Amino acid sequence: MTIVPVGSVLLWSFQPLARVADLESHGELVGSWERLPRDLVTAGYREMVAAMGRAGIDTHGRPPVWAWGGRCDVTLSDAHSLLPDQLRDGYATVEFDAPAELVLATRYGPWNDYLYEVFQAGSTAGVPRAWDVPTPVEGELVQVCLPILRAEWVREIRPLPRSEADDIDWSALA
Repeated sequence: MTIVPVGSVLLWSFQPLARVADLESHGELVGSWERLPRDLVTAGYREMVAAMGRAGIDTHGRPPVWAWGGRCDVTLSDAHSLLPDQLRDGYATVEFDAPAELVLATRYGPWNDYLYEVFQAGSTAGVPRAWDVPTPVEGELVQVCLPILRAEWVREIRPLPRSEADDIDWSALA
């Protein structure tokens, strides 16, 4: 049975199949610092955790679960642009309804610009957080961070092809 939270937001997340198995067996998915590279990306994630705290969303010190919201679904092209090399290891799109009070939505472009500037500077110190602007989840695709993804929120899990070639309908070409 799927429980749809009151005041919920429809979201999608790309997750490794191993993490999907964790979600199914443990009933929830949370971020882990051990799963992140030990570089400036971690510093950027810590800034996202701080932004979530300023918005009143407690991550309990863990990195967020990343998702997407806005338009009517993410596509395989979105997955390939975000995870080009990782898809071959097995991923799925998790579609779910999350409580709106646990969602921090921001624009993805300014977030990437911020990470680029952090890499150029070698630190987050002095790099302006132009991405740190809460954004409504409406028609445009926005990045969403939340502290947890619960199995009871899940609408559907769709395994992704492991490469773009897997997605081609070869019978239609014959």
